[in-house]
Amino acid sequence: MLTVLLYQNFFINQFPFSLMEKQSIIDKEVRNNQHIKQKNKIKNIELKAVNATDREILESQARYRFGLIKKGERYYQVND
Repeated sequence: MLTVLLYQNFFINQFPFSLMEKQSIIDKEVRNNQHIKQKNKIKNIELKAVNATDREILESQARYRFGLIKKGERYYQVND
């Protein structure tokens, strides 16, 4: 029984080499995931910047065209 198990592990499953190969695949995927996470952070920052700019434009248009104000602000209208 022991002989069969040893034969299966070392010759059929190629025991130490298959583990090293799988570990290298895992390491490669971990590096790839870290790279993707870093790219996602950059994209999130870019998206927040675009959204902030869009919100500022939208807010200024709402104030100018529709006379909307923020909560807690006072609106003063000056007539000539």
